[in-house]
Amino acid sequence: MERGLIRPGKPYNLNASPTIIYVTVVCIACWVTCFLTSTGFPIRPAAKATPLWSAITGWLSHPEITYALGVFFLLAAAYLLLRANYALMLIRERTVLPFLLYLLYASVDPDFYPLNPASVGVFCVLAGIYLLFQSYHDEEAVENAYRAALFFGVGSLLWVHILWFLPLFWRGMYNFKTWSYKIVAASLFGLVTVYWCVLGWCVWQEDYTPLVQPFSELFSFHLIWYNNFGLIDWLSILLITLVTVIAVVHMVVHELEDNLRTRQFLWFLLLFSAWTLILLVLFGQSSEEFLQILCIPAAILTAHFFTLERNKYAFALFHVMVAVCAALLILRVWNF
Repeated sequence: MERGLIRPGKPYNLNASPTIIYVTVVCIACWVTCFLTSTGFPIRPAAKATPLWSAITGWLSHPEITYALGVFFLLAAAYLLLRANYALMLIRERTVLPFLLYLLYASVDPDFYPLNPASVGVFCVLAGIYLLFQSYHDEEAVENAYRAALFFGVGSLLWVHILWFLPLFWRGMYNFKTWSYKIVAASLFGLVTVYWCVLGWCVWQEDYTPLVQPFSELFSFHLIWYNNFGLIDWLSILLITLVTVIAVVHMVVHELEDNLRTRQFLWFLLLFSAWTLILLVLFGQSSEEFLQILCIPAAILTAHFFTLERNKYAFALFHVMVAVCAALLILRVWNF
């Protein structure tokens, strides 16, 4: 198996410059279309949104600034995903596909425009996963557990449901032979650190709403049903899901070609996807946020498939997916 950077001249190479430019142009076209139609603007926070997110949306009164922030957070998250892939070697060949696929998945859903709490929450989840993977077989990973929980705590100030990923973090620690009571204690202490600061703010302001209100929504279940999305919405979701399932099947069939460490990381990403889908069903009121978080494992898993399975069928599937997703976004925005 060829290792290192893929040669640009190789047939059916999706890591070549033409594909990178083509997908980038498609994503830019999606953002321009949504900007011209003011998709998602002005931002209207949910009735039980966290006070911090409600305050932030109140400041975003100019569409140019709001969309520019959306693009910035999107590019930053895609870049961090790319750097995490390089550092952890989730894909055994160097490729920009995780960057491109995350950019694509987050650009073809108008429900993500221009910003939502998960636009920032993605950074916190990415940081938590990176620290988790760094703790692989490290029995003294208490500091990483504390820092990961600190990121989850900060993210929960914008979107409280991010706290539901903390049990998944503990499960990952167990899978990677790192779990201990010290890890759990450090994680809880990381959350306490964040909310101790919030408590201090509440005492100073003599208003405990920022501390109490988010947690009332944490256990507010609203099951999602098929009619929560329209037909075109479902087509877009099912297309990306289908490609991800194909990638997972490929991973299972060819898993012995990766080393043990990479295999465990990829299996955790599959668990991450399943856990996010369960939360999406349970918390239908935050379906857009969970779908955006789901773009993280989907981008890595599908990038793993398209990087290693270089044949005309995978090549065609990739370009069909890009074209259909972009077309579905246009249909949803313009209501054809």
